[in-house]
Amino acid sequence: MAHYVVSDIHGEDDRFHAMLQTINFSDEDTLYILGDVIDRGPHGVELLREIMATPNMKMLLGNHEFMCLRYFAPDAPEKHIRHWNRNGNAPTLEGFSKLTEAQKQEVLDFLRTLPTHFTLRVNGQNFYLVHGLPADTVYDEVWFRPYKEPVREIPNCQIIIGHSPVSCFVHTQTEAYGRTDEEERAYIQEMCDRGELLSIFHHPQYIDIDCCCGYDFPNRRLACLRLEDLQEFYV
Repeated sequence: MAHYVVSDIHGEDDRFHAMLQTINFSDEDTLYILGDVIDRGPHGVELLREIMATPNMKMLLGNHEFMCLRYFAPDAPEKHIRHWNRNGNAPTLEGFSKLTEAQKQEVLDFLRTLPTHFTLRVNGQNFYLVHGLPADTVYDEVWFRPYKEPVREIPNCQIIIGHSPVSCFVHTQTEAYGRTDEEERAYIQEMCDRGELLSIFHHPQYIDIDCCCGYDFPNRRLACLRLEDLQEFYV
């Protein structure tokens, strides 16, 4: 029985299912998904329904699911509608359009139940799993990024995050700061020129597993971490 963590699948069901094969995922294992299953890629809604039907897949709320819920809220303000429209929601809306109204409401009801973090203990190690960063509110836990907000330390606990693509900010052992869009594109091009792929980053305060699945970067990957030994898997 193993515990695995993935994040930011963004509708790329082919990579997701390839990952399940890579890790030989079984009914005895548990997969923790740190949010952002939907948007950008084509099959986010289908993946949500698969997760809903799989008891040993546990999902957190991500900022894209957060935007989705605000969009479908009664009397949603125009700014919430525009916000999600700017963030890759077209494939998700198309996915919802293929469902009956009852099926769509089942998915939205599922999203409303999602927590914003998991705490667990594996092989004597405490873990705090969160989409953004540890914080006091739903909004902050799904939106905070380590290059914009201080990372709250949790004593004797390993923090694992998604949400912040490893390409979009500079990690060092002592700090993190954001790249501009132009700097990020240049960084990706330099990596591709060297034949390098995006990888999980281990910072003293957290582990970032968002390797840009759902983006158009040629060196993007879906990353997975096994909590028993922190072994990394990629597709």
